[in-house]
Amino acid sequence: MALLPPDPVYTIRNVDNVPVYSLAFSFLPGGLERLLAGSKNGYVYAYNLQTNRVQQKIKVGQAPILHIIHTSTHLVTQEKGGKYKVFSLTNSGYEDDATIEVDYPGFCRFETNTKLETLYVPDKESKIIIYNFSGEKLGCLQPESDNLKLGDPMCMKFIEFSCDRPCLLVGYEAGWLLLWDLNTSQCISKLQIKGCPMSVDFHLEQQRGMIGNASDVIQIFSIGRKDLSLAHKLDVAIKNPGINKVQTRQDGKVFASGGWDGHIRIFSWFSLRPLVVLTEHKQAVQDLVYSSEKVTFWNAHIMAAGGLDGAITLWDLYNNKQ
Repeated sequence: MALLPPDPVYTIRNVDNVPVYSLAFSFLPGGLERLLAGSKNGYVYAYNLQTNRVQQKIKVGQAPILHIIHTSTHLVTQEKGGKYKVFSLTNSGYEDDATIEVDYPGFCRFETNTKLETLYVPDKESKIIIYNFSGEKLGCLQPESDNLKLGDPMCMKFIEFSCDRPCLLVGYEAGWLLLWDLNTSQCISKLQIKGCPMSVDFHLEQQRGMIGNASDVIQIFSIGRKDLSLAHKLDVAIKNPGINKVQTRQDGKVFASGGWDGHIRIFSWFSLRPLVVLTEHKQAVQDLVYSSEKVTFWNAHIMAAGGLDGAITLWDLYNNKQ
């Protein structure tokens, strides 16, 4: 008999069952552990992970919040339609520091170098605009050759290789994956992939990454240790097509995908085989995040998933309890 999938350690119903588009864990001094949920109604709801109840409601705008990142000092939000806001964390809450507006209608999530407080923002015509947290434009990543039609940016991943070489991995609409050297603003490697990428992630120690799109496969790729060359490795098949998010866990043991079918699939990085399919969500899963630190209440690194059904599920899976 097949084993039933495990249950989440907790399920949060988002305020008024509002669909969840983005999630971010926040660990602040004093033991404040929260999960932030960017929602369809333009709010970010901050849930206290000791009580799993809303502790704060942050009104950002009117449009869905496609992406959020929380650092020790800032909250950065992305609204559908191309508006980005940077909030600084104060004793009384969040203070609006900067607003960046880009005429970009797509769903590509921004990336950030939190050490340098730098944002990488998708734009039309294959461009990535670079800003600081004050909203000042610092530069632009744009392909030089007109022969390669890339289309709009669709997904990004910031990677810091050794020897102080920060890079940005960008998936483009026309089915290309490019690796940009952020020190020189030059493309150092490119790879033609299958279909339009929806999400990309990469694990530095594994030297492997994965791409999710509208198809029924997850594409696995590598980046060479010496020359940083991109190479396709193999495809991992899934039962139902359509992936909104792929996410690797920091320890490099497992990675996850969130699908249009509402299913969360957990894979082994070692064997690239599916370990379990989680069917708790009734509509498409929009975001998956792993906590960077152990959540005290469960004494574990927790995976959180949010979807169009207004549910946020918390999972403790394949963690070795010490």
